[in-house]
Amino acid sequence: MGEMEGLPATERAGRTPPRGRTRRVRPSVVVAVLTTAALVAGCGGDGRGDPPPRPSAGPSVTTCTTPSGGLRADLDGNGSPDRVFPPSRTGADLVVTFTGEDGHVTTARPRDLVGERGEDAEDVLAVVADFDRDGWQDLFIAATDAFSGDDPLTPAVSELRLGPFSPRGRGQSDHHVTLTEPRALAVADYDHDRHPDLAAYGHQGDGVYATTARLGGPHGLDRQADERNRRYLEEADRTDRQTPESMPQADPATFNPSCSQVD
Repeated sequence: MGEMEGLPATERAGRTPPRGRTRRVRPSVVVAVLTTAALVAGCGGDGRGDPPPRPSAGPSVTTCTTPSGGLRADLDGNGSPDRVFPPSRTGADLVVTFTGEDGHVTTARPRDLVGERGEDAEDVLAVVADFDRDGWQDLFIAATDAFSGDDPLTPAVSELRLGPFSPRGRGQSDHHVTLTEPRALAVADYDHDRHPDLAAYGHQGDGVYATTARLGGPHGLDRQADERNRRYLEEADRTDRQTPESMPQADPATFNPSCSQVD
């Protein structure tokens, strides 16, 4: 329907209707508008498609740590075991393989998971962990353009996507996490509780680089810097290393049993 169809002639012409006259809006029009808005909000328009169905229970596949330090888990909720191959301490070379119900395997890397907002960024980084400890592995992903001066860049993408998530990186919901020009990511264990944490190394401005923490909890990850996670901030002594010594990394077995224990 055209935008002006169904309106009084005085409104179509840009004039105010006479006093005492009110414009009636048909319920069907309201429903159509609301439905369209909901569909647009759900799809996001970023090329990631739809999320996996929301689970009513935990995964049937027990998440475990492989001998090489990766994960075996049901990432997309289809009941088949998927794999997360152990990344370096930057998060740039994460490799995830999804096994379909028919046995077909889909391989995804950070640039395949980030979506249209970040696919052309200089650095696209990702890590996988169950940050909220609901049984489903979550995806944290960040995309940042090339270094451009003294002022730190705001990443095009910096978000926690709660699992299960799809081979295109669509989770159950997206949650922005404020980080400063992230150039490396790792799963960490800062406060030694049952929740994995996130370590992010990035440019703080004026040539200063530091590793910052975002602690895990029942709602996922801390969204902002606060007193709780600022205590773990550590400036890098040397900035010519892609992965500084200040970048922690949790033992893969900290949060999951070994696969030999569950097979």
